[in-house]
Amino acid sequence: MTIRLLIPHLVRAVPWWPLGAAILLAVLVQVSALTEEPLDWAVLAGLWVAAGALGAGAGFALPDPMGSTVITPVPRWVRQWLRAVLVLLPAVLVWVLIYVGVRAAVEPEITWPAGLVILQAAVCGLVPMAAAAVGARYRDTTTGALAGPAVQGVLLVGSLFFTDKASPWSMPGPDGWTVAHQVWPIGLALVLVTLLLANRESTSPATA
Repeated sequence: MTIRLLIPHLVRAVPWWPLGAAILLAVLVQVSALTEEPLDWAVLAGLWVAAGALGAGAGFALPDPMGSTVITPVPRWVRQWLRAVLVLLPAVLVWVLIYVGVRAAVEPEITWPAGLVILQAAVCGLVPMAAAAVGARYRDTTTGALAGPAVQGVLLVGSLFFTDKASPWSMPGPDGWTVAHQVWPIGLALVLVTLLLANRESTSPATA
């Protein structure tokens, strides 16, 4: 009952414009898939960028400006996970619709294997969410959420230094997944653990 009463208040409190802007960007970057002969890397990059943008936009819902100033009857971890779910549901839905549309517009082998592409998108989207959750734990303002795109950018730039088979962005060849591809399941586990730790109960009396 408490959660049911809390949801309408969180829907009004959560800033939706960053997610709206991210949805617009996620759709616009799929233009390459609509060309007559789309490039494989451009199509995949569009899906990755879409996931990253949606995750970064969703991360702005995590800072709770009232959390550190007002004593609330609802535990912090409940509020934080509700905030996360409220924005993750539409973000995931948008990405799934984009993915289905792209798969229908290009040759199937471009976005294959599907499992790896979806795993990559999950990590791309959850990295900024996890970083924003950490930022929101220590700063209940928009600047806390900026940790999401900041960490996302650093990891992206760092990954570009790896090329050929050492690149986690390359698609598997005839021999299957390379060692670099094993980074993705490890990365997913790390971001999920980070989210769990960042959204846990606070020791501050105001957020207990």
